[in-house]
Amino acid sequence: MQDMNWDDLRYLIALYRQGSFAAASRELGQDETTIARRIRRLEASLSTHLLLRDNTGRQRLTELGQKLVTHALRMETETRQMTEILGADRDMITGTVRLTAVPVVTDRILTQAFVGFQNIHPAITIELIPESRNLSLTTREADLALRLGPPKTGGSDILAQRIGWLEFGLYQSAAKSLQTDAQSRWIMYEPSHAHLEQANWMLGQSDLKSASGLKVADLNTAIEAVANGLGQSLLPIAACKTDVRLRRIKAAGGQDLPKRPVWLLSHKHQSHLHAIQAVKHWLSQLDWGGLSPPPDIANHS
Repeated sequence: MQDMNWDDLRYLIALYRQGSFAAASRELGQDETTIARRIRRLEASLSTHLLLRDNTGRQRLTELGQKLVTHALRMETETRQMTEILGADRDMITGTVRLTAVPVVTDRILTQAFVGFQNIHPAITIELIPESRNLSLTTREADLALRLGPPKTGGSDILAQRIGWLEFGLYQSAAKSLQTDAQSRWIMYEPSHAHLEQANWMLGQSDLKSASGLKVADLNTAIEAVANGLGQSLLPIAACKTDVRLRRIKAAGGQDLPKRPVWLLSHKHQSHLHAIQAVKHWLSQLDWGGLSPPPDIANHS
C-alpha cells in the first residue's frame, strides 16, 4: 500500500455528503474531473475500491469506504479544533461554520444581522445555506441548522434547543399606487403547504371570494407577492420590519396571530468547537419576534 495523501480524504467526504460528483464539485468549488481523479488516487494508494454506483446512479461508499469516512470526519473536526488553537494564540476565535435555514431566514433575517456578529468575531466565516430540505448534521452537510419546528431525525447525536418564536404580522403593500381592492384578498398557500400555522390561520379568515388568484409555497414568494400589491398575507415580522415596500396592519377584532418556534440544531460531537459555540450564542440572542409595532401601524378595515 502506497502512502495515502490525507488531503484526498476531503474529496471522499464531499462525495459521501453529496452523493454525486456534480454536487461534490459545487461544495468544493472544483470540477468533477478533479474530484474523480483525487478519489481514484486515494483508491490506488489503498489498493481497494471505495465507491460503487447504486441502481439510481447515486455514488455509494463500500463498507471500507464508510469506515474510512467515519474516521475522516473525526479528522475534519480535529483539524478545525487545531485551527481554533492557532487562533487562540492571536486572542480570537477562528473557523468556518456552515449554517442552514429556510430561505426567508437566511435572506431576510441572518444577512441583516450578520454585521453585528462580524464586528465581534471577524475571524469566523459563516457559510449560509438557504435550504428548505433538512440537511444532515450527522454527515456534516451543515454544522448548524435553524428549523421552524422540532427535529424529527438525527436521534441522540443531535442537540436541539428552542431559541425563540417567529412571530407573524398581517401585511399589505405600502405603495399607494398598489392600494386597491385587490389588497384585501388573501394570498394563500398551495395544498402541500396548507398545514403551516400561518396557512391554517388564513384559511379561517377567508373564503373563495376573498382569496387571491395566486397561491405560494414559501414565505419569500409571499413577501414578494404582497410587496407587489397582489393581496395581503401573514408574514414573519422579523423578516419584514425593514422592508419599506410592506405595510403592517392590524388583524380584524385584534385576533392573536400565529407564531412558529425557532429551533437550533447542532451535532454533539462538534459542540465543543468555539466557532460553533459563538455562532450558537449569536443566534440565540437575535430578535426572532420583532414585535415592536411600527409607529404608523394601520388599522385593518
